[in-house]
Amino acid sequence: MIKKLFVVSDVHGHCTLLKDALKKAGFDDGNENHLLICCGDYFDRGNENVEVLKFFERLKHKVLLRGNHEDLLLKLLQTGKVLPHNYINGTMQTLTDFFGKYSIDPTDDTIDFSGKNRTVDRLCEFINETLNYYETKNYVFVHGWLPENVKIAADLEKADDEAWGLARWVKWTDKYDETKPLTDKTLVCGHMPTFYAYEFDSSRRRGSTEIFHGNGMIAIDGATYDTKLVNVLVLEDELL
Repeated sequence: MIKKLFVVSDVHGHCTLLKDALKKAGFDDGNENHLLICCGDYFDRGNENVEVLKFFERLKHKVLLRGNHEDLLLKLLQTGKVLPHNYINGTMQTLTDFFGKYSIDPTDDTIDFSGKNRTVDRLCEFINETLNYYETKNYVFVHGWLPENVKIAADLEKADDEAWGLARWVKWTDKYDETKPLTDKTLVCGHMPTFYAYEFDSSRRRGSTEIFHGNGMIAIDGATYDTKLVNVLVLEDELL
């Protein structure tokens, strides 16, 4: 069955911007022929993290991939261990949104989540249900990039969770060399904003965060946390 795909990524706690962009693109969750695909990084940096979770939980027609920020949040929820990058990457902002401004002591090296199990379990369940990748007839959707040695779609399932965890941190700008990443399908990725795409397309203006269509790849991260814009890639393809 051919479906209309609406693809977003890296919304980083900006629910209002996400919903406005999807409405403008024509996404209708009540339409069985519409499918929303998110390439990860739902939380951190914005201040509508609770709203983002509720939005994605309520969707009927969705595919949710895992981003590197989901890995950071999950590790913190499981261990309670606060590391410096939890502040830099906005994870502590997410905890503040979910647990309240005064429920988390920013001076502590560890967080006691006792009494907060319901919310912790809800977040962990959401993250644990996200996928490493999603594949349709002609496209492969990921967060950052492909694991090493994945050159064709048949190799995707051979990569383990550790390999995918590393791939989520890979910047497409470091890997894309203007040849097709996959020989048989087009790769769609987020993680790294598209304002670097001018290095690969001289016709683009510097600083543009519009969707970048390369050779066998499409980069969609619009740096929402900075630009306050959400890119929505609209495709039509057959589901597997």
